Order: sequence, then structure tokens, then C-alpha cells
Amino acid sequence: MHGLIFFLINKYADEVAAGTDSHPDLRSTVIRAVKRYLPSAVYPDEEAVAQLQAIAEASGRPLTTTLTRFGRFIAPHLLKIAEPFIDPSWRTLELLQHTESIIHRMVRQISPGASPPVLETVSVAADELHMIYSSRRRLCVLATGIMRGIADHYEEAISIEETSCMLRGDAFCAFAVKRVPADTVSSEPSISDTQVLPPPSQASAAAAAGSPIHDDLPPAVIGGHPVIGLIGSGAMGRVYLARDEQLDRRVAIKVLNPSKARDPSARLRFVRESRAAAAVEHPNVLAIYAVGEQGGLPYIVMQYLEGRTLRQVQQTEGKLSVPEVLRIGRQIADGLAAAHRRGLVHRDIKPDNVFIETAGRNVRIIDFGLARETGSDESKLTLDGSVVGTPAYMPPERIADEPLDIQSDLFGLGVILYELLSGKLPFEGSS
Repeated sequence: MHGLIFFLINKYADEVAAGTDSHPDLRSTVIRAVKRYLPSAVYPDEEAVAQLQAIAEASGRPLTTTLTRFGRFIAPHLLKIAEPFIDPSWRTLELLQHTESIIHRMVRQISPGASPPVLETVSVAADELHMIYSSRRRLCVLATGIMRGIADHYEEAISIEETSCMLRGDAFCAFAVKRVPADTVSSEPSISDTQVLPPPSQASAAAAAGSPIHDDLPPAVIGGHPVIGLIGSGAMGRVYLARDEQLDRRVAIKVLNPSKARDPSARLRFVRESRAAAAVEHPNVLAIYAVGEQGGLPYIVMQYLEGRTLRQVQQTEGKLSVPEVLRIGRQIADGLAAAHRRGLVHRDIKPDNVFIETAGRNVRIIDFGLARETGSDESKLTLDGSVVGTPAYMPPERIADEPLDIQSDLFGLGVILYELLSGKLPFEGSS
């Protein structure tokens, strides 16, 4: 492995040791080796892995998590070193397209005998890039972290889907990298984006019991579920992709933001979402598997869905056919009927809370964050007494803070159907 990596490993050890999760022996475990590493030379891969393993053990994280964090950490340093080879007009996807040529020009100029990875890319759309990664080192976890770090550098958001992986026995790793529009990043987390990484190694009992889950990168374990990666983040919380090892399935775990967890109203609304949705078992409603708390933050373990929100379908497919609109409307109505039979009103039916699964385009209602039981005395659960919801899809009684019943959800469904059929909202006023 190129000596530059050893140099950056030591910088990363300094960074971790100086952070809140520092370990008194972490820095010394990395520099304890008597061998002198020069940034311009090449050294055995095993020695670099041993140093990263030492950091992982000293910080109490699995090696896969450490590799992802390390990749994200070194990305800006690599970009600074490679600056002479980078076009100033490039952004994240453009740079990824030219990464292999940059690596070969930089590394092989110094070390002709080095063996950098093979990276083949193709741009399938303006905001989507497909990449094949192949290397005997099989460091796709590190590559994913570097891609995230590059996006951070350009202040862009990306989703990463790994459709094949050498660590799962495939011949190569295949990534689909998409640039996520800025206006979707600030919204409530979507569980449609995928970052499929190899399952982390078994975490320590202490990490599984209550390690913090509010730092910038994914934790190792949440509620006993090894975390694979971050799916999305928004005002209320973050959604992680994780694995349920007992039932051998992927799950999505929604964690309330620390700032929201300190507010009793937001915390109660978050917990109520999980209880409300868990009470409904229907093929057109997102399934809730478990509820818990870790590191002082409540979380919900949910069914993992592959697909897009109805809003995203509208944006990419345009006007839908009448039969398709009727099919979607019927399935939304079926899901709402199941909730209403349990005495629950969703209160925020809109395209962003309707999910279209990839397989069979099945419809599921998601995000019961505003749901409440009919007849409940809790008329408001807001931060400052303001109305919570999306005005364009709100019934008049919701805006006026009057009692709600199942007809309030039907109003939202009616607005969705009108919009799907006509291409515009029924009420376009500013108030």
C-alpha cells in the first residue's frame, strides 16, 4: 500500500484521539511500530490494516465502521494533494468519473510498481453515475467513505447503492451514485436511498448496550442491530440502514435528533408515531418492528423499503395514467382505512408520505409523526403552538385547529388525486 495512506492513518489517529471518543492509548498504538513509513514509498497492505485495526479496537468500533470513517476523513486531504489534476469546474460526480486516471497519474509517477484499484464509471444521467470497483484489497467500505467525503467537500448530498460487493462473494463491487437535490436533504428523511455496505463485525457488548448515536457518522450498533450506513437525515431525525441478524433482513432505524429529544413535545410526538404505526398491520402501511432508546435518544426499527416517494415519482415520471392514479389512490385509501379502523388519523397525507415500492409498485403510507387517536385530548403537540403539517394538503379544520376525524385524511387523499390527474394543486393561494 502506498506510504501516503500510512501518513493519513497517523493524521486520522490524531483526530480520533483528540475527539470526544478518544482513548489514552490510541495514538501510541498506531505509532508504536518501529518501522519508518515514508509517504513516497510502498509498504505491505497488512501493516496498514493492522494500524487501522488498532484504531478500531482502541476506539471501540468495528473495523468496517472505522474504514468508512477513515475514508470520509481522508477525502479532503486527498483532494488537496490531487488539486493540480482536478478541474475547478468539477463537482462530486465529475470527480468520481476521473478518479482512476488521477490515482494512476499520482501514484504511478512516484511508485511504478504500485497497484491502485480499477475504477470504471459511466454517467447514466446528469445526476447519476454507475461505478465498478475492483481491487485485490477489497476496500469498498473505504471507497464508500471517500465518496461521502468528496460530497462533503463539494457541499453536495449523494445516495450510494451497492448492488454487488466482493465481500459478499461477487466478482467486483458495483455502485450507483446519485446526486440528491438540496431541497430534499432538508426534508423529513426518506428511506428510499440505499447505502449497502458489508455487515459490520460483531460489536462489543458495551457498544450494543448504549453507544452514542448522535455523531456525524453512523454508529456501529443501534438496539442490537449492526448499522450498515446512513440513509437520510432531516429536521426530526436520521434514518440508518441496519441488519436484523436474528431474522436475516435489512431494516431502517429512525433516530430522533438530539436537539429534538430535549424537547418534551417533539419527543412525545416521535414516540407516538411509532406506537400509532405499530398498531396498524396492513400491506399499504409501513411496518414497525421495535421501539427503543439508546444514548438518551429514542429510535424506531422499521421495515426497509426500496423505491421512491410519490413526490419523487411525480418529479421523474411526470403525469401518470388514469388507471395508475386510480390504483395508487385505492391503495392509499386501503391503508388509511386500516389506520382508521384502529382509531388513528394520520393528519399529514401528502405525496412525501406515500411510498411506491420498486417491486410491483406497491403503495405504503409512511411517517405517522402527526398521527393521533380519534377523540384524544391532545390537540397540539408542537414546539411553539404553531400548526404542524403541510398546508397545501391540510383540511380547513386542521389549519383552524379544530377537532379532526378520518375525513381529514380523506381531504389529503383528495388533494393528491386532484394533483396527480390535473398536474396542479386544487388550492394555489398563498393562504
